[in-house]
Amino acid sequence: MKTFKTVIAGIFTAIVMLTSQSTLAKDIIITKSELPKKALAFMDTHFNSKTIQLVEKDVDFLSVSYKVTFTDRIEIEFDQSGDWEEVDGNKNPLPTTFLLEPIVTYIKANYPEAQVVKVSNERRIYEVELNNGLELEFSKSGQFKRIDY
Repeated sequence: MKTFKTVIAGIFTAIVMLTSQSTLAKDIIITKSELPKKALAFMDTHFNSKTIQLVEKDVDFLSVSYKVTFTDRIEIEFDQSGDWEEVDGNKNPLPTTFLLEPIVTYIKANYPEAQVVKVSNERRIYEVELNNGLELEFSKSGQFKRIDY
């Protein structure tokens, strides 16, 4: 009976700890200069003409990420080391200079009137959303994989 109570108490404690992780998450407003160097270089190269509205640092239980919002509603999310994870134009067209050349070439050849409005840098793929509603998946080398419906 004692071991049963100990097991139940352990399970309860684990559940409480796991559900309380969200209370440890914090969004902190920071300055542009507090971003990782990789993130700063990425923005200087591809979004230099944009005006920053807000820079946030998201501190979770085991990770840190960053989000930069520009005045034209474009948002860029970076991981802890400053690598971009997502660029979201919020329906506005994005520059394609940060995309691999095969991706840009494929989109221009197959959807010449379409514009890129969102890009996700997933673990194994790039997911590219166009303003015509299509979501395209590409390999990390830029090879077209499929249309994601």
